[in-house]
Amino acid sequence: MLSRELSCKACGWRTVCGLPDLISRLRLVGVLRRAAEPAAGLVAELLPDAVGRMTCPRCKEIGLTAAEVEPDDDADDWLAAVLCERCRKPIPPERLEALPGAKRCVACQGESEAPGDDDALEPDFCPKCGALVELRVSRGGGLTRYRQFCTAGCRI
Repeated sequence: MLSRELSCKACGWRTVCGLPDLISRLRLVGVLRRAAEPAAGLVAELLPDAVGRMTCPRCKEIGLTAAEVEPDDDADDWLAAVLCERCRKPIPPERLEALPGAKRCVACQGESEAPGDDDALEPDFCPKCGALVELRVSRGGGLTRYRQFCTAGCRI
């Protein structure tokens, strides 16, 4: 399985990307536009040249670096982390042991079940990739219009 660690020298941001995420990031910089499902070898070959044109999601600086991910004995531990669907923070392992199907942390679950909290906004998720969706003001004159944008960069 192809995976690389992408990092930003300017702000220290880093993430580990698998093959599907690497393909979507290559498409964002204009590579792999025609290939529907490119092979891992092709992605590995194109990545070193394209990573310098990728933008950091935190500081918006252009020029990321890619490094090979070293196999780790505790690889199952970081894959097991489940994020809260509302605040996007890791759910404690103790809660997951007690409630294996938990989708929210204790604080967010308590807020959603509080009486009189019917106005609480539930987050929207992208139908394509499952990332959070933001509501932004669309450009143009006249009436103010709002559109939903995927935080991962999908077009919805």
